[in-house]
Amino acid sequence: MASHRRTTFERARGQRGLITSADLHELGIPRGVRRSMVADGSLRRLSSHVFAAGGVELDASARLLAASLDTGAPVSHRSSAWLHGIPGFASPTQPEVLRLGRTSPHESPLARVHSTTALPRHDVTRVDGIPTIGVARTLMTLAALVPTISADRVRGAVDDAVRLGLASDPWLWWRLEQLRCRGRDGVAVFEGVLQARADHPTESWLERELLRVLREARVALPVCQRRIAARGAFVARVDFLYVEPRIVVEVSGAVGHASAEQRASDARRRNRLLLEGYLVLEFTYEQVVQTPALVVAAVREALARRAAA
Repeated sequence: MASHRRTTFERARGQRGLITSADLHELGIPRGVRRSMVADGSLRRLSSHVFAAGGVELDASARLLAASLDTGAPVSHRSSAWLHGIPGFASPTQPEVLRLGRTSPHESPLARVHSTTALPRHDVTRVDGIPTIGVARTLMTLAALVPTISADRVRGAVDDAVRLGLASDPWLWWRLEQLRCRGRDGVAVFEGVLQARADHPTESWLERELLRVLREARVALPVCQRRIAARGAFVARVDFLYVEPRIVVEVSGAVGHASAEQRASDARRRNRLLLEGYLVLEFTYEQVVQTPALVVAAVREALARRAAA
């Protein structure tokens, strides 16, 4: 009995004080021992599948993990926004999860269960060991909650995600095009939010600074925030585009993308632009601010080479 308890608590210690029925079965804990541990308070039953070690107070992260363990689904919507650190979302009192397939919203006592017909593996990640949907899908699920939450709140979440380096506008446009094809809820709201950002001349101080640098150097100015398509298919939305010479100019802030998924997405996007015949110039914050003459020289050289080609 003592060894069973020790084994149980060791497993729970690595899971924020939580253990599942599947864990107990895997560890070989007999049902009689489980009942005894529940009876004496060593284990506290949270649902038919999830237990908490006796005496453990579950914090917000533990409640999210419990919801995910109980449903087998990643944390989503407002809960994943909080987990990713997007401002404006409090620690969830009722965790939200997103399950693949049709399901009852009251299926779990530990979570509000949303359903979806498409949840590819690249939409699921982990934050602090908790399964959750990625930032782009999180923002899309927030858009799907309108009017339960306001469109302004969704816009604020997108603005904050980009500002914090959790996402980029080109990456979000790319994910929108993917999700649009699958008929996801919230597509119209999400597109409206991104379009409102794109309707401004620039999306950030850094982009405005690049335009200022080019203007003062008397270099022809590119078009801002341009959508590029090839053979009727969306390719990318870019920071700046010289249309005729097919030169793309991108700027990146001091904070890089937060996940391997986003970096891979950016690489695929850049390669697609190159294959479609676009010359892609990328400048960092440090280059634009500290060595603007080199930025100007690179843009001038690119324009000259394309003109001579």
